[in-house]
Amino acid sequence: MKKIEEIEIGTEVVYLKKGFLGWNTVYPYKIDGKINWKNLISGGNWWNLLIIAFIVLVVLGCVYEYSIALKSLNECLSKNQIINILPPLT
Repeated sequence: MKKIEEIEIGTEVVYLKKGFLGWNTVYPYKIDGKINWKNLISGGNWWNLLIIAFIVLVVLGCVYEYSIALKSLNECLSKNQIINILPPLT
């Protein structure tokens, strides 16, 4: 595991980790043994949280749309509204 460096800039503390392409800013979810809820929930900044929320809403919308299609199909099958295109196999 790569070590996280702690750099103080004025009154703020920035956490850096050396990666493949150089130094990157990281947002640790534990600082001094305490959980940092903002970094844990949002991934460090609010844009990450908005992107994750958008992706979750799209996935939930797809699941909802799929459930509506399945309900409609089930309703058609229960009322025998599907027209048999192929003849019976007997």
